[in-house]
Amino acid sequence: MSNHLDLIIRTADAELQSLGDSPYSKPAFAVLRDKISQYIAELVTESTRVAKRHKADTISAAHVNQASDYLIASSSRKFFRHLGTVGGILLGAALGNTLSMVSGGKFESVNVTVTLGLGIVGAFLMAIHIAKD
Repeated sequence: MSNHLDLIIRTADAELQSLGDSPYSKPAFAVLRDKISQYIAELVTESTRVAKRHKADTISAAHVNQASDYLIASSSRKFFRHLGTVGGILLGAALGNTLSMVSGGKFESVNVTVTLGLGIVGAFLMAIHIAKD
């Protein structure tokens, strides 16, 4: 696998060198080459993972496309995943407060307002996460 990855990266690097670095400064071109190599390595790894999840013997074009879609969207997905996590924590706190108020029989207006606010915000953040996923 490593030999194939090295060959792919060398081929991409040679192709990139043939284009020249005219619109880029030397340091920017070096960073570009590094980022492309990193993306290629991640794409090869993720394509392999996708194929294994599907119990495939070979990696198909569909596996590569799925891997690419995942890698491109993963940075924005992380943000929304974190929003969903925070939303779940807030919703859990609201449910805990609700159970506490019900079992204790104390429904003070401040507690009810805070619990309702936590529940609404938590549910909203979880809904955003679900909608973006």
